Amino acid sequence: MPMGAVTLKPGVDVEKTLSLNEAGISESQLIRFKGGLIQTYGGWVSFGSAIPSTVRDLHAWQDVQGIDHLGVGATQNLIVVTAGSNNDITPQTFTTNFTPSFSISSGLQAVTVNDPGSGAAIYNTVYFNTPVAIGNLLINGAYQIFSVLSTGSYQIVSSVPASTTIAASGILPVFFSTANSPIVTVDLPNNNFQSIIGLTQQFIAPTTLDGLTIQGPYTITSVIDSTEFTITATTQASATSSATMNSSLVQALYYVTGGPAGTGTPFGAGAYGSGLFGGIGGTTPATQGNPISADDWSLDNWGENLLACPSNGPIYVWSPESGFSNGQVIATAPFFNGGIFVSMPQQILVAWRSVLSTGVQDNLVVRWSDNLDYTNWTVSNQTAAGSFHIPTGSIIKGGMQAPNYGLIWTDIDVWIMQYVGGTVIFNFTRAGTGCGLIGQHGAGVLAGSVFWCGTNNFFTITANGVQAIPCSVWDYIFQNLNLANAHKIRCAPNSVFNEIGWFFPSINVTENDSYVKYNIAENSWDYGNLIRTAWIDVSVLGNPIASDSGGVLYQHETGETTTGTGAPSFRSGWWALTEGNDLAFVDYIIPDFRFNLFSEVSDAQITITFYSADYPGATPIVHGPYLVDATTEFLTPRIRGRLMSVLIQSNNAEFWRLGKIRFRYALSGRR
Repeated sequence: MPMGAVTLKPGVDVEKTLSLNEAGISESQLIRFKGGLIQTYGGWVSFGSAIPSTVRDLHAWQDVQGIDHLGVGATQNLIVVTAGSNNDITPQTFTTNFTPSFSISSGLQAVTVNDPGSGAAIYNTVYFNTPVAIGNLLINGAYQIFSVLSTGSYQIVSSVPASTTIAASGILPVFFSTANSPIVTVDLPNNNFQSIIGLTQQFIAPTTLDGLTIQGPYTITSVIDSTEFTITATTQASATSSATMNSSLVQALYYVTGGPAGTGTPFGAGAYGSGLFGGIGGTTPATQGNPISADDWSLDNWGENLLACPSNGPIYVWSPESGFSNGQVIATAPFFNGGIFVSMPQQILVAWRSVLSTGVQDNLVVRWSDNLDYTNWTVSNQTAAGSFHIPTGSIIKGGMQAPNYGLIWTDIDVWIMQYVGGTVIFNFTRAGTGCGLIGQHGAGVLAGSVFWCGTNNFFTITANGVQAIPCSVWDYIFQNLNLANAHKIRCAPNSVFNEIGWFFPSINVTENDSYVKYNIAENSWDYGNLIRTAWIDVSVLGNPIASDSGGVLYQHETGETTTGTGAPSFRSGWWALTEGNDLAFVDYIIPDFRFNLFSEVSDAQITITFYSADYPGATPIVHGPYLVDATTEFLTPRIRGRLMSVLIQSNNAEFWRLGKIRFRYALSGRR
């Protein structure tokens, strides 16, 4: 009887039928390809203690003392993992509502605020959700508290000196409605919009006015005089009346910096800006706030400092040497951002989906700081700070630093952000369209190239521009994707094995439970089920680190154990035992495996199941499973059919690699 052999082709293909995918792989779980051969996916081990909420982003860095850290942005926490211990540095906030009591002195920029509930400390920042006019000043947005006078009384610094002296006062916006009209007149002294129509003003604290709720950003539709302008509500007012914003109370949002802080220097001094933010050194008592929550995070490091931005929030900084117990808001940076990244080598902090000059978040605005100073966002001929409004698309979906330039993705296209210096600073060029990003963590860098997941395809950018990547597992992700949670997709570069993967939520779940990955060296795809909500590639902490939906961190490519998921396995497509009308009979199979890592004993065990059929659409006949290990010389099944397929599954948590399958067969007549 003759001997036949089959070497399975590398790569998984779910686009083809089992018959068309002859001697290929049609189903997979936790496998990979190396040298054209199929082997098990690498194992993982726990990394530190579990995080108490769902992890969204990870970032590893090393401080000036040579200590390695892992920043963890989770839905209810911001944590730094150091030497296996979790240090919760979640930013804290609290909100007060108080009667306006602001005091100014002629010729001075200091503004005294009396808020009995503030619990003010010199390292805290206050954001006024209600604009307050006093004298020639408009107090609006973020201010760092630079002096505490007494309990509930503190000072901030205005952008210009006061022109008069006023004590314990303040004017809030007043809204005037007209019956059966959406037009609302706003009385706000010192608003600086007198000659500008088309800008936006944001009213964060809500105000109810005869069937209308004024809250959020509004476009200025007309200017009446030096204090009044009009906006258009989304509904009509039921009556003609007026109301003062937030029921005549100032609403202040306090960003708490937990102490005590060690003796230090003002923020911006020392290595990479370490030290105390804007203070005068010394200590400050801890002030308790409420930990923030976040749908997503973007993390980066500025030297030894961790920079963290919750989705649509401000930018926080934390340093291992600052002495502060939690992340401190950068009061001078934009307060509403989709995310951040550090542009290199100029060391400029970039914020995307950031704010306009009025403090209103714009879905298409990119802002950046001065070089070497992430606290300076003032645009002048003395700084490199600036902004750019992406002219296409509806919303910026993400941004990152590529090896030689920055990339900004909208929902429909991708832009190169190239540093050119001079007065322009960055040049923006659209590199491709129809290739927008599916979610802010849907892109990654591998071997110097950028790869990302769009809404219906995978892309990479080369010297020839944006290229779509042919994907043989396209059906598995794009026909099996929970679109409502598609923004949670995480790109997972793995430099150890030249793989770039994407974890995604399948159609019936809300968190990432499945993956596809592409081996750029083998030009092959595979897929499987594995819960991972965040991922970082090889870093100062070693091999890739990821997290599951329960907040457990794992270091991948460590050992051979794959806990919490199904064992490595794959099933091939059909291959023909004979051609024409003849059937074949197989009674002798020689398995060919490597059953161990290079320096280990051959202790892996697998189970092999064979399937046979006369026609592609026929119900397969199952043969096995057969237990196979290093001592197995041959198998003696009794297989009759025209087509044959194989299913191979791990039987224990050990490494294996498949070689060539040899089998003895003979013609067995016709049916």
